[in-house]
Amino acid sequence: MKTDKPAYIRGICRRLFMTVFGAQGAQGAQGAQGAQGAQGAQGAQGAQGAQGAQGGLGAQGGQAHAGSPASPYLSLALANARDGTLGYWDGSATRDPSTEGQDSWAAFQRLDSFPRRAVLDQAIGAPFGIEMASSETANDVARLTFLGQTLVEMRKPSVALLKEHQLHHLRAAADLRLDRLAEIQVQTSDIASFFGAMGYMHPEATKWTHWMTGAMLRLCTKLEMPLKMAFDVPRPIALAYEVQPIIQTPGHGSWPSGHATESAAVATLLMRLFTDVPFAPSAAVNEGSLFYRHSARIAANRTVAGVHFPTDSMAGAVLGLTLAEALVNLLDGTGKTTKRVFHGDRYKGDFNLGLLASELEAQDCIEEQEIEFDTDGVPYWLGEMWRAAKAEG
Repeated sequence: MKTDKPAYIRGICRRLFMTVFGAQGAQGAQGAQGAQGAQGAQGAQGAQGAQGAQGGLGAQGGQAHAGSPASPYLSLALANARDGTLGYWDGSATRDPSTEGQDSWAAFQRLDSFPRRAVLDQAIGAPFGIEMASSETANDVARLTFLGQTLVEMRKPSVALLKEHQLHHLRAAADLRLDRLAEIQVQTSDIASFFGAMGYMHPEATKWTHWMTGAMLRLCTKLEMPLKMAFDVPRPIALAYEVQPIIQTPGHGSWPSGHATESAAVATLLMRLFTDVPFAPSAAVNEGSLFYRHSARIAANRTVAGVHFPTDSMAGAVLGLTLAEALVNLLDGTGKTTKRVFHGDRYKGDFNLGLLASELEAQDCIEEQEIEFDTDGVPYWLGEMWRAAKAEG
């Protein structure tokens, strides 16, 4: 068989060009990834930026190979190795897939991190929705729905209420800034570590607890951000020059607090996974559960930092606790959960765990009602993942 020498030479030249210049171009692409870092900084405002280890929350970019990351060098080396070892192949199949006939839990476990996140997020997010009167102007009332029923109803505070009854709490909290500075800085991008201090959490040893925690954080972001936009409540810095926050004020609405939502939701989830006590979030708040003490402190630190009003944290705590309670009850198959209404339009107080417990007990600014739901819609693989997470605790 004769060799087409011009084509062969052109092929060598093309490969040489790719080796010398293509890899340099790839480095330029890495520069573009640097721009994504700015997006990560924005994510930090919602306690998401550094949650890479939590449920595989990482970049979608080039896939890693067996021994190193993707690169033009590796692709060229693999192509050369194939040419040098394969010999003749007529295109016939030479093996059978090992995954044929596997169940959905086995298929889920084999997924790479990015598609696994997509599948998990769709499944746990599907029962929830947001309802509001207007998509054009700011809303006074909005609702979180769960399987078609109202789960949380929220009524926002007026600017007048914030000025008269909330700013002085912010002023008092500012005295704690130097004491809380380390916590505040870390918590801009990592709240999970504070809960991991209470129970063993490791990306491999407690893999499915990590995945559920990451999924819960992403679910909170998916739900809290539309509510923030719908209510469009101003940040403290918009009401007084003297606030002078010690971290950058985020560019989205203040109410409800994302940190309060996320920390209350994670506290509720991990309380179920880490303990064997009966699952009763309101009772745990009233008893001063360590999980909720951490959650309340994380939320209050945002007021200390100067970027949230106490009412933001009360609203977020109600939202996060309630949505996580509903998800846990769905996965446990109880068929019932707690609906809550928060009257932010008349709540004037500060925020801490004791005040949250008092409001839950008083049933005034926070109202509770038990609702029932159908548990048949949980996918098989998600039920198996939930059982695996509970077994890790």
